[in-house]
This record gives sequence, C-alpha cells and structure tokens, in this order.
Amino acid sequence: MAAKAAFSAALAVVGVAAAIGGWAYGALQENGQIGAGFLPMVLGVALAALAIVDVVQTLTGREPVDPAEELTGVEAEAEAAAIDTVAEAPDTDALGRTQRQRNRMFVMVIGMLFVALLLVPVLGLLLSLGALIVAISTIVERRRILPSLLVSVIAVGIIHLVFAVLLGVPMPTGLIGFI
Repeated sequence: MAAKAAFSAALAVVGVAAAIGGWAYGALQENGQIGAGFLPMVLGVALAALAIVDVVQTLTGREPVDPAEELTGVEAEAEAAAIDTVAEAPDTDALGRTQRQRNRMFVMVIGMLFVALLLVPVLGLLLSLGALIVAISTIVERRRILPSLLVSVIAVGIIHLVFAVLLGVPMPTGLIGFI
C-alpha cells in the first residue's frame, strides 16, 4: 500500500512539473490565444489532481467501488449471466463477436481510414471525417443510417467549432472548398 501511495505521489510531482513547465513555455499568448504550453499545463494539472486523489484513497483505505457489487436482484442476476456467458465462450467479446470478426472489423476500419485520407484533398478534412464516421458506423458496426448521419454531423460540427472557429486552425478544404 505504501509503494502504491509513493508511486502516485511521484506521479503528482511529475504532473506539477509538467504544469509548471507548460506555464513557463507559454500557456497563453499575448493576444489571448492558446500557446504551445497550454496542453502540457492542463495535462500536468489533471495528472497531479488524479494522482493526489489516488494517494488520498490509498492512505485512507478507500478503494474505488465496483459497480457490479452494488447491483441487487434482477440486475445482479443479469450481470452474473453475462459474465458466465463470456466465461463459457472465451473467443467472443462482450458483444458476441469472435476474434476473426474483430480482426476483420479492424482491417475494414484501417482500409476506410486510408480511403478517408485519400479523400481529404478532394472533399476536405471535415467532409472526409464525416464520411468516415458514417461508413464505420453503418458498414462495420451495422448501425442505422439516420443515427449514424446525426452522430457524424454533430462530430464534424464540434470539430469545426473547436479547431476552425475557436482555435483558428486552418482546415484543408479540398477541391470542393466547402468546409
């Protein structure tokens, strides 16, 4: 227990050092834009905070609660049945897919990613990413088209808002020049 607390304390020190280094490197520029040190500073603060929480939990003897232990009645029986089902068929994941199916899905996603990268000069980054999200969710994950389109539009909108509008990052627009 003491070794875990010491390791977490060392991580907290690393986090504080990263936060200080990020701040010194320039978290914010003079014109109010985010600087190069912003991400190291934020991640350092997050690492330090989480490590300190872990140290406190370790030293007070409080372990994180397992949600399965809090289940009662029908929920506990359903959880136990799901665990038993996975234990009986070790080659399948929690969604019932075999290793062969998972490998095929992985290859399909890599292929789709390659195609999306090839489409960036033609369609632009955002439209290519949107098409990639729709393709993966409908072809690989076999989701319905309307929810897939909705998720894609929301994701592309958020990416555009964060990077193009808020951060001012120029996005490749491709031949279409739309987004």
